[in-house]
Amino acid sequence: MEDKSKGFRGTISNAAEIMKSLGSPDVYRSLEKIYQTTKEARGMMESLKEPEMVKNIDNMRLAAEAIEKTSRKIESSVLEIKKTGILEEASEVLEAAHNTLASVENRNNISEITSAIKDMLESIRALIDELRLTINDSKRSGLLHNADEATKEVSSFFHTVRE
Repeated sequence: MEDKSKGFRGTISNAAEIMKSLGSPDVYRSLEKIYQTTKEARGMMESLKEPEMVKNIDNMRLAAEAIEKTSRKIESSVLEIKKTGILEEASEVLEAAHNTLASVENRNNISEITSAIKDMLESIRALIDELRLTINDSKRSGLLHNADEATKEVSSFFHTVRE
């Protein structure tokens, strides 16, 4: 029986010590912080239930789904493009064009071609001017009944050659 009373006294002593430590300022501050945190968490949970917030959360979910769907489509498109081999072909064409343009011989050829095109465009402009003069003379003399149509045809020809 004595063992039981010693155990009982020890338990009461431990309980008294726990009660004493619960009343300490450190424990009180910790409990106050826990209370404040709980109060703030409760407020956040309540605000999440408001209709505006529910709508915002739903809109964010829809936006995330749309982004995910778009991402899948882009990924699928990229895979399809890779399957066609067009990227590799385009890369090869670009490399060949770069090599061609980089060579000195082709630089001279390009310069000659550019000069020839400029000369051709000047000749076409002179022809158009001469045709305009002819059309104006024809309007006065009455030989051409539809000079406007002829001008449009010449202009169309010029634009076709120019392209």
